[in-house]
Amino acid sequence: METTEKNRFSVLLEQLINMGEVKSSSLAAALRYDPSYISKWITGRMIPVEKTKQKVLRGISQEIVRQSTPDGLEMLSANYQITDTDELQTVIYDNLEAEYNYVMELQKTYGTLIEPKMSFFMMLSPAQYIAKMRHPVLRRVKLLNIAAEMDLMALNHEYRMQIIQGSMRREVYRSYPDVHFSLIIHIQPEKMEKIEDAVFLMNVISDMSRVDFRLYKNSQAAGRMIFSVQDEFMISGMLVDDKRCMAVNVSTETEHCRSMFETLSEVCTRDVLLYRPSTIDELIEEHIYQQSMLAMNKSWYIGHLTEHFLPDELFEELLETLKKEMAPDPIEEVQLRYLHALTKKALAESSSRVILCKEAITQLVIEKEISFYGYWIKLSLPQVKTYLRYLQTLCQGEEASLKMKVLSERLVTDYQYEMTQCVFLSDGSSYLMTKTENRKNNLALFNHPDMMTIFEQFFQNIWNIQDERCLSTSEEQQQFFDHMIHNTEIQTAIPFHF
Repeated sequence: METTEKNRFSVLLEQLINMGEVKSSSLAAALRYDPSYISKWITGRMIPVEKTKQKVLRGISQEIVRQSTPDGLEMLSANYQITDTDELQTVIYDNLEAEYNYVMELQKTYGTLIEPKMSFFMMLSPAQYIAKMRHPVLRRVKLLNIAAEMDLMALNHEYRMQIIQGSMRREVYRSYPDVHFSLIIHIQPEKMEKIEDAVFLMNVISDMSRVDFRLYKNSQAAGRMIFSVQDEFMISGMLVDDKRCMAVNVSTETEHCRSMFETLSEVCTRDVLLYRPSTIDELIEEHIYQQSMLAMNKSWYIGHLTEHFLPDELFEELLETLKKEMAPDPIEEVQLRYLHALTKKALAESSSRVILCKEAITQLVIEKEISFYGYWIKLSLPQVKTYLRYLQTLCQGEEASLKMKVLSERLVTDYQYEMTQCVFLSDGSSYLMTKTENRKNNLALFNHPDMMTIFEQFFQNIWNIQDERCLSTSEEQQQFFDHMIHNTEIQTAIPFHF
């Protein structure tokens, strides 16, 4: 008997039913469909009609979670790396919808539900290229291997972020260690926009901190747009300018995809790695944190507030909170006290320049959180006020070793871009810290001189701003802190807080 190749939606539906150990007859009864319909969806002879798509897919995702055996539910949870059943139902629906929409697009474009093994397009716009790049396989979070070589810096900011954000699930509070992504780009620090391009890289590092991501530099990426998922999908083309991709090939042929993936992977060597993912714990264990405190010419860009600016009494209060409520492992109290004392003395006695974002202060007053050695800790209103008053004292005195400027406006207006990261530059080790609750890979240790150059240029360009975007004088800064402290006092006077 001749077998018919199944479409991607049917393959996923069968996988979910088998994984959850759900009977198709029970699924049909719950959905109030004849079992023959479910059978045809599974075998690929037909798919649900488009007008009932949302109702049917929501019903399927709900019933697969509800009817799964304990072992099946455990397997589904492991596959999507989610334990909450409501969230599991949501991501299964999301996965089914992505595959359904992909199959329907194939039907409209090629007149078939089965994706062709190879397609060729003479010319695509970047938006069209990105749409074809967003293959449903990217919704998977288990055993996903990606390699890409893309001239991102030649694209405009909107297209860059669409490519980076893609369609992979990367919730801020969760990591996906089974998603491996190596990206090769072409960068020339001397030709980059000093602030905008650095902010783009900050957002790339932050966005991709949830997966096992590596960023490489290679000049051969110039003019190339190649994206490959091992054994499953690839798209390649030449970027003629920021408006045209020429000679675009799209393939799902296993051998072709594997060959391209392996070719790109061979270029990903340590000497062209731009940064090394790390954590604060690793920095402390490797003495990099300590070395950066003792280095000359420290330049810090602060996009969210951290443990670096704490008076002694507040440090002790937060250390106690960490010990009692948050840390899963025993805390090295002696070590953290040493680091606090070292930081405080280094800021008081050695040359340091700090750019403090107004938004970081605003977030503290509203959200009442700081990053304390990588842990996010909620502060009480009196603690927020103590933190602000101490910061205010650090701004006082024109002769102090610590020079501070307050960045009072966003320098990049695009809503997609955030400047909530922190950049710590010094003559020794330099790194970027992301604003995420995921403590794994939430820090990027610069591994290449180009990264140092890019972020030194970024810092220096902001530091040299002489207009209203930067509060440079002590008087301006004192007025700003007085205002933020007053905002805290207003909240203190209100009996109920949320």
